[in-house]
Amino acid sequence: MLKKFFLCAAVLLDLSAPGLSAAEQEFNPAGWETNSNYPAIGSPEAKKGGTFRSYWPGFPRTLRALGPDSDLAAIREVQGLVYEPLVNLHPGTLEYMPGLADYWKLSGDKRKFYFHLNPKARWADGTPVTAEDIVATWDFRARADIKDPSSLSLWVENFERPAAESREIVSVRTKKLHWRLFLDFGGMSIYPAKELKGLTGEKYLEDYNWKMPMGSGPYELKAEGIKKERSVTLTRRGDYWAEAEWRNTGLNNFDRLSWEAVPDEKPAFEKFKKGELDYYRVASARSWFEDCDFDKIQKGWILKRRIFNEAPRDFSGFALNMRKPPFDDDNVRKAFAYLLDREKLIDKFFSREYDLLDSYFPGGGWENPWNPKIRYNPLLAQRLLERAGWITRNKDGWLVKNGKIFELAFEYGDPGMAGIYKVLREDAEKAGIKLNLKQTDPAALLKKVGERDFALYFQSREALLFPDPASAWTAELADTLNTGNLTGFKSQEVDALCEKYGAAFDREERKRIIREIDGIIFGGHPYALAWSSNSSRILYYNKFGHPKEYFSRTGGDGDMKTLWWIDPEAEKALEDAMAGDIGLPAGETVQKPWQKRL
Repeated sequence: MLKKFFLCAAVLLDLSAPGLSAAEQEFNPAGWETNSNYPAIGSPEAKKGGTFRSYWPGFPRTLRALGPDSDLAAIREVQGLVYEPLVNLHPGTLEYMPGLADYWKLSGDKRKFYFHLNPKARWADGTPVTAEDIVATWDFRARADIKDPSSLSLWVENFERPAAESREIVSVRTKKLHWRLFLDFGGMSIYPAKELKGLTGEKYLEDYNWKMPMGSGPYELKAEGIKKERSVTLTRRGDYWAEAEWRNTGLNNFDRLSWEAVPDEKPAFEKFKKGELDYYRVASARSWFEDCDFDKIQKGWILKRRIFNEAPRDFSGFALNMRKPPFDDDNVRKAFAYLLDREKLIDKFFSREYDLLDSYFPGGGWENPWNPKIRYNPLLAQRLLERAGWITRNKDGWLVKNGKIFELAFEYGDPGMAGIYKVLREDAEKAGIKLNLKQTDPAALLKKVGERDFALYFQSREALLFPDPASAWTAELADTLNTGNLTGFKSQEVDALCEKYGAAFDREERKRIIREIDGIIFGGHPYALAWSSNSSRILYYNKFGHPKEYFSRTGGDGDMKTLWWIDPEAEKALEDAMAGDIGLPAGETVQKPWQKRL
């Protein structure tokens, strides 16, 4: 839990410290919040040094945080290592903890936020981070000429312009009440005002594709760190201001983080096996069993791990367009869900590595445990279809209603899913439904789905640490093109609960609301839910040290870059083993360090 500290400022601050303003020396933390009572994220046994080599599926078109082509996970990862926010979320407790700010508070109406900057916070050139930097960052993000509509919408529609109350204190007022806005503003990466001053959007888009304003974070991008179309390398700063802060215990251990651009998974896998990459994330369950037993794994030179934790789980399912027949009928939607033989598909295509989804908010404690379990049941599907008027079949075996057969077009973009969809077609045909499969261009398909020109569409959606139901389930989005509400779902109850959710600053209350929303959505059957996994499958060379949990409670393989380190003894043992062609202990493949919580 966050703790309020009502302490004398003289206890917390060395008033004789150089560079402190009069306002800073007079700062009284009474009434402010901070957090110093949280477990270390990294391991105190971690060692500094070396390079961690990973890969991207292709070279990004820019490294800018804002503007066209900037909405990529790769860019967000790099930015998060160079820049810092005002506050961080602890990945285990999910409580706020200090970042650039050491104290924060909310007004009584929870519409105004205040942040007090840590007097030690410094940019890479040694100058202090000030409230002016936060205001300048917001101003820049809210500009129209950087051509980033999402950024413009987020900051302009939700916040008033921030104010520098003093050199060390910044405040901002929101235009509406929502708990997420504190997370948005507090989690905003901060840039130096001195580099933003006078920088037009046009010049930013032109000059900052491959360079970055200096940061306050643990890593920096040097000019020699970019090899166009080949790789990007970040270098750990030796003068990082927060190196000794408790929140950084055991973190940011590699001297260099390098990402090589590799066009697709197969060549990345081959590079890894040759030793040109340090780890490989195995996305395919089938590949995990069929391709991941080569000699280096058998000898223990490469370790194979399937790691479970409590991260929210990705969502997948068949979106059913409720706006038009046949899926405007709840009986038909429910029948289609009963015709999806997920157990057979998971067994045949995913080597039983996935679990059935029974929630629209899987993992992280958000799902409604009382949702019914829908499993393959063609007889029940038949009864539901009969309720919807699909009673008779023609001579070809297709269901007929009002002179028309039950026929669906199903377009898909990923050829790797063709086998799954063929099994689905076979089961649909047994039920009298003609399912026409067509592989098409992914970009063209996304355009059709955005314009609601589809009947059936398979969607995978990346999990959020905190659900955002309003972005996918409110009625106002149901008839609007290119929104997250693909199916056209509408519910006055869900709309009201989304409003209630936004005003709930207590996390347990938010969980209760999401579970209620989940139950209502589930009852409407807008999707035929598919499958998901609460584990990560990775391969890595046997030279690393890591926390006993491998990843944080809510993290994933991205944690390797910040939590892991090169163990000199293990590295030497690996070199000797490979030189002498001898084996090393491999340990257990399946790791459940959070088992007591699962």
